[in-house]
Amino acid sequence: MSELIRVTHGVWRPQEVVGDLPGMVAACIAGCAADAVVSGVTAARLHGFWLPELPDGPVEVIVHRDEPRPAQRAGGRRAEIRARRRMLRDDDVMWCHGLVITSPARTWFDLAERLTMPDLVAAGDYALRAGATLDELARLLREATHRPGVVAARTALPLLDRRSRSRPESHLRYAIVNAGLPKPAVNEPIHTPTGEWLAEPDLSYDDVRLALEYNGADHAEPRRMRRDITRELDVVHRGGWQSITFGPAEVFGRPDCIPRIVRQVRADRARLPRVRWREIA
Repeated sequence: MSELIRVTHGVWRPQEVVGDLPGMVAACIAGCAADAVVSGVTAARLHGFWLPELPDGPVEVIVHRDEPRPAQRAGGRRAEIRARRRMLRDDDVMWCHGLVITSPARTWFDLAERLTMPDLVAAGDYALRAGATLDELARLLREATHRPGVVAARTALPLLDRRSRSRPESHLRYAIVNAGLPKPAVNEPIHTPTGEWLAEPDLSYDDVRLALEYNGADHAEPRRMRRDITRELDVVHRGGWQSITFGPAEVFGRPDCIPRIVRQVRADRARLPRVRWREIA
């Protein structure tokens, strides 16, 4: 029989049962009220949200307003659980990994008080990719009254885009749009002047034939690097586009430099007659 380990007060489980996040969460909430719903950062991690590095904390749950919090129950003071009393609608809740957790839409809304705006946009992009709809998010914001984070969520909502494919892409887009530049197309195909498919840049401006890419550490793998080089040569020399690549140092370390570069290149490209783009790109 496997060795038992203590998960929380009065709860012991075989080590292999709590070897992953769903197992650990299930064990931690074993002593909570029957209608407790996993929420907050814990729910976001179970969904797979794009999140910044956050310190490990207690399992977050929402309990019905009429239920006592775990810390208020006899023998229930447990540092492993952080419980809040909130109202939840039926469509705010779903099953995931065998647990009852908040939906992607509700999870995003609950994160609004804790994330910076770029990360709130990235989390919202993921929520949309995970099945949330803009109507769901808008409904949550309409119904919110005096909730921390509601102003930030209302600011972020029109910036979300389900076509984003990663947290860095979302940060790159936010840096550009937040500076007042036009919203770029997100992962949309671009073509040669004769209509031949070229690529799907992370971001692009068709009006000036400008493609913007984010290259992280995974792009240093030799095969990926070769594909990147071929793609950029095709975009520039076959399509007449200009391509700019940003890395982690810019997107996460110096995001203010990004809109300055994009604005200048857009202005330079706009002054060129379209017939000359292929010659000068």
